[in-house]
Amino acid sequence: MKWITVCLLASVLAGCAVEQDGRKQRHAGNERDNRAAMPLQTHNHTISPRQYQSMLGKGMDVDWAKTAQGIQFYTPKAPADFQARGLQHVRIRVYEAATPGLLAHLQRVVDDSLKSGLIPVIAYRADPLEEDPLNPQAQQAFLDWWKTVAEHFKAYPPSVSFNLIIEVSDKLKKHPEVINDAYARVIPLIRQSNPTRIVMVSPNNLSAPEELRNMRYPADDRYLMAEWHFYAAGPSRTNPRKLWTNGNPAERKLILDKIAMAKAWQDSHIPTWVGAWMANNFNDDGGKPGTGDYSIPEQVEFARFVAGELDKAGIPFAVNSDTKFYDRETGRWIAEQKPVLDAILKPGQKQ
Repeated sequence: MKWITVCLLASVLAGCAVEQDGRKQRHAGNERDNRAAMPLQTHNHTISPRQYQSMLGKGMDVDWAKTAQGIQFYTPKAPADFQARGLQHVRIRVYEAATPGLLAHLQRVVDDSLKSGLIPVIAYRADPLEEDPLNPQAQQAFLDWWKTVAEHFKAYPPSVSFNLIIEVSDKLKKHPEVINDAYARVIPLIRQSNPTRIVMVSPNNLSAPEELRNMRYPADDRYLMAEWHFYAAGPSRTNPRKLWTNGNPAERKLILDKIAMAKAWQDSHIPTWVGAWMANNFNDDGGKPGTGDYSIPEQVEFARFVAGELDKAGIPFAVNSDTKFYDRETGRWIAEQKPVLDAILKPGQKQ
């Protein structure tokens, strides 16, 4: 199944590369005008991590450059719709190797996001490192991927950021020394072409806030942020680590403690951002809207609480993910999930 998925994705990306070649002359002729029109396009200044944190606001994890279907059904209408809905950034998740086809498609997604007024965060899955962290070739592949992507986007505005790894999981989470060493090696590599771009590091063990204190990164780099997350696959009715049954004080305290922990850490280190959370355990039941253990009213209650508390803490976030709220095949928002997204975007407003 994985082989079929990889082949399908390669085919889609090859089609993207052909399309890109066909547009190359027109794109080159219009590139300067297009970039000048981008609202987030400003090349002659830098953005500090604190400023960037204040800009991010509320965003969403997107599959526009991640899966075969995400790539196949992507159109510029999607970022325009996301911005119009009130989202401020997109976490553009990428799984595959940095081939010319992938880079061409990723550039298209980033360009469209900028034109629409969305902040693009490029986030890499890093499968080779996740699955075989002690293999020197896998470690080098991580460095090579980011070197290639950083070179490709070096002329882009400072509103485009690099999230080094989507989540520290799989076998990698058992080797925190590997990811810390990878940060120590890849950040200077990125700085060769992007000396002042915002780069985001993530803690170990599913990017847990409890692991922020154990994360290592170049202390003298002034353009770093930390990405952490919780409830990335939603709450649970049975798992005590992410329990949510009726939103009782003990269940709310689980959330409040994690937010407080991250806020305390960032006050003496670097600004943070939550890269993923969701209000339903979709992933436990096929991952599609309409599945999961929580009704819409229950999702609304959870979403309003989490979004509201992150707002109070001044920590921006991306909600997981686009396919739960937006039908990419029709280019329309999923009506059933509207109350949940409303609660995320405006948690202080009762529906």
